[in-house]
Amino acid sequence: MKLALVRACTRSACFELQNNTCYTAPAPFRVQLNGQTVLEACCTNVFSLFSLEPGKTYHLEVLATDGDTGTLDFATAAESFFVDASRYGLVNDGVTDNTAFLQAALSTCPPGGTVYVPAGTYRTQSLFLCSNTTLYLEKGCTLLGGTDRREYPILPGVLPCADEQHEAYLGGWEGNPLDCFAGLINVINAENVTITGEGCINANADNGDWYQHIKVKLIAWRPRLFFTSKAKNVTLHGVEVCNSFSWTIHPTYSDGVNILQLQIHNRADSPNTDGIDPESCKNVNIIGDSIHVGDDCIALKSGKLFLGTVMHTPCENVTIRNCNLNRGHGGLVIGSEMSGGVKNVVMTQCLMDHTDRGTVPRPRPPHQAPPRSRQERRDRRAGVPQRGNAPCADPIRHQHVLLL
Repeated sequence: MKLALVRACTRSACFELQNNTCYTAPAPFRVQLNGQTVLEACCTNVFSLFSLEPGKTYHLEVLATDGDTGTLDFATAAESFFVDASRYGLVNDGVTDNTAFLQAALSTCPPGGTVYVPAGTYRTQSLFLCSNTTLYLEKGCTLLGGTDRREYPILPGVLPCADEQHEAYLGGWEGNPLDCFAGLINVINAENVTITGEGCINANADNGDWYQHIKVKLIAWRPRLFFTSKAKNVTLHGVEVCNSFSWTIHPTYSDGVNILQLQIHNRADSPNTDGIDPESCKNVNIIGDSIHVGDDCIALKSGKLFLGTVMHTPCENVTIRNCNLNRGHGGLVIGSEMSGGVKNVVMTQCLMDHTDRGTVPRPRPPHQAPPRSRQERRDRRAGVPQRGNAPCADPIRHQHVLLL
């Protein structure tokens, strides 16, 4: 058995079994850490450990029921400060507005520090994370989105420059620079940011008016659950995210985005609630995620004609591996906003179950350019014999391996 460390954070780590099966491991296995069993009956190729100690070396051993074993030594990242957010006045009743308390903890965390949110339900509006910090959500912790859109800040679509010649683009809606509400979790002009843990980020959109009049701008366009703009080295790991306002995970114009073993769940009838939509990003890793949503599971974008012409920024160098795309309109969709181009995308070992379509190039005519150098290597749908030699764990489901 071959083991690989996908990512080590300060208090958590993500691992991957290296094999040819789709999402599901060849046999169930248990995990030992420094000789102690910490996980039982694991069945997916990607797994994670939490509640680790910062700056510590561990010995990992995986023992499968078929007799196969694997070992790996790894070290967690160092941590400069431990910031317990409960000391800032948090109230975990699910009703009290904790936005100011949580933001105070996030804004005052020293570089290299971890903001720790304990178990409990904390209602909040938009939060903004700072460079060189980690947000750790403990098991049993829920960040619960407020339902009143008037309490969310607005991100302007266009910011004018002092020279009156240039401008910057921040907020957006479906590929155009338009005023939109800030996401529940935001990483803007920041780097080396991690959100991890066993907690939940629940946008709570189904209890507001976010799904009403979806084609009409009400004050501003709808927010995302998680949003980045011009960020670098951002990791989102382990947490459950659900009930998004619109697109769930939406990094834009960012470099080095890791989306690892998330559980993404939106109602099947919730509009525009794509799972993961990188837009004009590069060096993106989407590994081990489980996605059940009301629209496309994964969509790669690069703006409509205006942003594609002005920014010239493709979505590129994207790896998608060992994901379970178990409900959505499309499994992997290229577009439809893609004027900046989409290139160098590799998708392997992914299950697509109850998706309306598998992999879909979806340019927006007439001005959108199609993805470049696209070569489909394998495509096995339910009831159709598999081509290629990579075994799949479940013959009823279908696998797409796409190389762009």
